[in-house]
Amino acid sequence: MKTPLITFMLLIFSTVAMAESTGDNFVVADGITYLCRHMRIGLFRTWIYTPEGSVVKVSNGKVVAYRLNGHQYELQPLIDRSGDTIDYAFMEFIAMRNGNRLYRYCSNCSKYDPLNGEIAPINRVYRYYEFENGLLKLLTRENVNEYILTSFNVRVISENNRKS
Repeated sequence: MKTPLITFMLLIFSTVAMAESTGDNFVVADGITYLCRHMRIGLFRTWIYTPEGSVVKVSNGKVVAYRLNGHQYELQPLIDRSGDTIDYAFMEFIAMRNGNRLYRYCSNCSKYDPLNGEIAPINRVYRYYEFENGLLKLLTRENVNEYILTSFNVRVISENNRKS
């Protein structure tokens, strides 16, 4: 009686363990796409832990995109309100429609907002960018709320509509 029960439990646990890894995590570095189950970013290097169990080390400057836990990030130019490039940063890819891409950037997640020059802001500030016709542009608050996000089928939740 114990043997069939143990076999059944092992079968269930093995399928659960296999289901945890979706296999869609990846890192693109130096023109090579590495499948990964986990990655760790250090000061100078990124460690990529592959599904086979090996570890690949790449320079942080060579990483151009990655996806972990369903969130995809791509290295894009960080553009201010006047259209000037300040730096390059990883932005979260949100949606794509008609060849245009929508990105989200948390401008103060590292405790410094390079667009406002503010150090240690209290709340997270998300800025949205649209990649259209080969150009990346910062969306204004009016564009984000009214037209752009809804055209990408992204639902906008305003502070007034939230339930207390």
